[in-house]
Amino acid sequence: MAHKDIRILFEIEGRCYEAVGFLAEGELSTNGDEMLRRASAENGGAIKGEDEAFLRKRRAKIPRELDPYWLVTDVRDPGDPRDVSCFVWESDRWYQSWNSLDDDWDDRCLVLRRCA
Repeated sequence: MAHKDIRILFEIEGRCYEAVGFLAEGELSTNGDEMLRRASAENGGAIKGEDEAFLRKRRAKIPRELDPYWLVTDVRDPGDPRDVSCFVWESDRWYQSWNSLDDDWDDRCLVLRRCA
C-alpha cells in the first residue's frame, strides 16, 4: 500500500478523526506545505484550533496503532508560524511537539483530520 493510501480512523469521546498519508508512490519525503496541501482535499484538511486542543488534552486516548507515526496538525506556533503542532509517541506516552514545515516530512508522519 502506498503511503498516500493510509487512512486510520479512530474515535475519542464521540469525535471521529482520521490519520492519513500524503506521499505519492515511490516518494520518500515532501516539504510541510505540500504535505498539508495534499491532506486538504477532504474533511477540511489538517485539524486546527479546538480539535488540536481536544486531542492534546486526551493524548492518552490516541490509539496505540498510531504509535509509529508523528501525527501532524495545522496548529501554528505563535512564536514561529512555520512550526506546526504534532503528537509524537516516545517510550510510554504521547507528547505534543513542534516541527517546521520547512523540514522534509516522510513516511513516519500522518496528517490528522476530523471526519465529516
